[in-house]
Amino acid sequence: MRAKTVVSRQTYVGSALCGWLMCVLSTGCGELAADDLGESVVAESASLRTCKGAPYPIVLAHGFAGFERIGPLNYFFQVAADLRSRGETVVEAQVPPYESSAVRAQTLGAVVDDTLRTYNACKVNLIGHSQGGIDGRALLSELRYGDRVASLVTISSPHRGSEVADVVSGLVPGFSYDIINAILKALSGVTDAPGSPNLKSALGQLTTSGMQRWNASHPDDARVRYYSIAGRSAGRIAASECAGGAWGNSSRIDLLDPLLAIPEGVFALYSPNPLLPRPNDGLVTVQSAKWGKFLGCVPADHLDEVGQIGHLFPDVVSGFSHKELFRKIVAELHKDGL
Repeated sequence: MRAKTVVSRQTYVGSALCGWLMCVLSTGCGELAADDLGESVVAESASLRTCKGAPYPIVLAHGFAGFERIGPLNYFFQVAADLRSRGETVVEAQVPPYESSAVRAQTLGAVVDDTLRTYNACKVNLIGHSQGGIDGRALLSELRYGDRVASLVTISSPHRGSEVADVVSGLVPGFSYDIINAILKALSGVTDAPGSPNLKSALGQLTTSGMQRWNASHPDDARVRYYSIAGRSAGRIAASECAGGAWGNSSRIDLLDPLLAIPEGVFALYSPNPLLPRPNDGLVTVQSAKWGKFLGCVPADHLDEVGQIGHLFPDVVSGFSHKELFRKIVAELHKDGL
């Protein structure tokens, strides 16, 4: 009878462990004794218990019309290599360039999962530029990745939409197709020319009204820390708009990249004084970029923020260095135990 009792207990423990693993791993198994548990299951269980804590791997999420690499250029120009040289684990995500954040978040989720497996990490830190930050929010609120993401840092992400998207989506009367095509060309930057059938869907989500509706149905995850950074350009210091940032606001100015001159002009339509548009980086206003803990403004336009096009050295006028920005972000995350 004693032997039977031992076996029964083993069977019970094995069944309980199997049931727990089914919930965690989404794999099926029968009612097994402890001695029958396969080595792979035990190893997987051990891996779950021993994943690595902070500092977590960094996943870089690109924006609208993003790309992984064209010749010597990558979207986050030389950022990953620079951070890796400082001991960081960095992964550059590649998601569909012209899609809604709901679609892009699915691919981003696969990158996060692969990163967790590859580096045996408990969580990752997401850094998203432009739409990449909205993709990160979709990943957290729609796909429930708050148990796998420690933080989300957004850089000039249009959390409250972009007036440029309003124009391109046809919501603002008086703009000719020539002007709209010029804006689209600037939006695409050095990537492929626009033309995806999902382009309208992607931009429709990023309009001011579209993001207002989107925000209402996409609350933040309390388990995740949210940070944001805004870019300001066109010779503006934006002292009042950039006030309250944890890093303060530089007194230096940035000169807008000619590629962004046409879309930047759109902001005059939405400003009380058309001669003094609301501070922006050429595509996103400072106010729209704020979300979570506001770290501050940087004297940079939308392209400068990620080192495009091919910035090897700090800007001679603003002194801005995109590599230094990302180092500062990582230092902030480490300071907060992430």
